[in-house]
Amino acid sequence: MKNEKIHFTGWSKIRLFDIINIKNVHTARHLDNKEQIIIKKLAHNKEFENVDDKICKDANRPKGCDVARVLHIINTGDEIRRQSLLPKHLEKMNQMFACPTYSSIDRILSYYKERLSPGRSMLNTRDKLQIYATSLINAEPLMLQTFPAEEGWPFPKYYGVCGRYIAVSHAGEPLHNFFSEPFHKRADIAYQIMKIADKLKNEGNQFVFYWTDLSLENLVVDSAGKVTVVDLEDIIVVDRDAIARAKPRKDWYEVHQSSFVHCYRRNCFRFSRDDLCTHVNSDHNYYAACRIIISEYVNEQSLGLMRGLLHDMPNYANDDWDLQHLLHECVHGSTPESRMKVKTQLTQALFNLRNIRDSNDAAKRKR
Repeated sequence: MKNEKIHFTGWSKIRLFDIINIKNVHTARHLDNKEQIIIKKLAHNKEFENVDDKICKDANRPKGCDVARVLHIINTGDEIRRQSLLPKHLEKMNQMFACPTYSSIDRILSYYKERLSPGRSMLNTRDKLQIYATSLINAEPLMLQTFPAEEGWPFPKYYGVCGRYIAVSHAGEPLHNFFSEPFHKRADIAYQIMKIADKLKNEGNQFVFYWTDLSLENLVVDSAGKVTVVDLEDIIVVDRDAIARAKPRKDWYEVHQSSFVHCYRRNCFRFSRDDLCTHVNSDHNYYAACRIIISEYVNEQSLGLMRGLLHDMPNYANDDWDLQHLLHECVHGSTPESRMKVKTQLTQALFNLRNIRDSNDAAKRKR
């Protein structure tokens, strides 16, 4: 940006747009590789102000102090300098750190891109203080770096940071723009969402991720139909290995089951951070995908959408694949672990339905 290699595009070129741009998201293009990118502001001005006040107070400085100058002298910094960055410094600061562990912090430190000395393998105290300050504002840059798209995570590519803005790849248009697509295309999108829920569950690996603020605007679809998760601010990261070692509750090894909640005239679902942080497994992501995105329970009045992604199902979807029943069971989870069982059937049904263009095609396939 300093070398003017990034140019804003569309409405983002107009400075006045900032006043009405409540999402704090700008479109731009990189002049060297011609790629479209997104410039995201990490918080609203009032949120920045609150964080700045907290840092100034921690440094025994008055409100409005130069945060960049005093960050290295905050009282918390003395502890980080003596003890390194520990779970207690980040715990419950945001959803990413709902239940941080030494292993999760080690991974953050090893993947961190904004280190002062890029050639060094070890981060210095200033780097760790910067991670601490970033987590105070918004953990999304840390999520994007620690679990990068280059390693197969369904997130945008992270390019870097400029002040309190980050640059990421332009991964597509909001999901709600695709609710009028033909059914087979919507079935393909739903299939991908269920596969993303699987990916975040990260079966057999150390870290698992849980959606806590899933919405139609947090998922985008590109021109090739690929789905990407673009809002990582409210994803809980859970360390399975740490749970297995600590055994924090009697049923830690059992599959935690999210409970259906009916919210009158609005889209919502409940979750317990404590439950997610003390079980090695949960059906929460499948519940979130079905309850908030795919099923008939979707209620996004602000977007004019009162039905789910798979609305207006063709008859063959139910006759051949029992789709309505599978969605109902995915949402309600009527018996223990039933959601975990039905998600496989649902994903398979969506896989097949995405290849059926219309009812005539379905009839041919049956013959």
